[in-house]
Amino acid sequence: MNRPHISLSSQRRGFTFIEFVIAGGITVLVGAVVMWLLVAAARLQREVYVETKVNERADRIEEEVIRILRRASRQNVVQFSASDAVPNQGSNPVFYYRIIFRQGDNAPNEELRYFPATRQLRYDPNRAVANNEVPVEGNLANSNLTRLEYFWLATGIQATGAPDSSVVLVQFEVSDAGRTKRSYRNTAHRRNQILATRSFAVNLRKN
Repeated sequence: MNRPHISLSSQRRGFTFIEFVIAGGITVLVGAVVMWLLVAAARLQREVYVETKVNERADRIEEEVIRILRRASRQNVVQFSASDAVPNQGSNPVFYYRIIFRQGDNAPNEELRYFPATRQLRYDPNRAVANNEVPVEGNLANSNLTRLEYFWLATGIQATGAPDSSVVLVQFEVSDAGRTKRSYRNTAHRRNQILATRSFAVNLRKN
C-alpha cells in the first residue's frame, strides 16, 4: 500500500499557520489587557483630579467661613430666624442657612447665607448696601466639576446642654455631583460619589 506523501514544505506551512493563529490570539489578548489598563489609568487620573478639586473648594470654604465668623462680636449676633431654618426639622430647628452679625456695636450688619435653590454660599459685608454680596469661595464657586450640596449653621452647645452663643457650629458638604463615575457606577449611592464633608466650630470675638 502506498502511503500519502507529505512534503517538508507542507509541514512547515502548517506549523507557520498554527503559530500565526496563536500569535494573533496572544496579540489580541495583550492588546485588550493594555487597553483595559489604559482606561483604568485614565479613570483613576480623572478621579484623583476631581477629588483634588472637591477638597480644594471645601478647604477654601472652611478657611473663608472661619475668617468671616471670627470677626463677629458675640454680643452682636442676631438670633437665628425660623424663616432661615433648614426644612424638615420639626418645631425646634437646630440648623439654619443664614447668620447676621456685626463686628461691633456701631458696625454695619453683615450676613453669611446659603441659597439652597442655587447651591450658593454668599457673604454680604454690609446689608445696607444693595447688590453687595460675593461668593465665599471666590471663583471656585463657578466650578463645573464641584457642587456645594448643603451648608448649615447652628448655635454652639455648652457641656450642660444649654445654648452657647459664643460658638457657631458649621457643617457643609462639597461633591462632584456624581459626574465623575456615572458612566460606570451607580452614583445614586453616596459611596460612588466624590465627597468632602466639613464640620467645625468657630469661636466668636468677646467684644
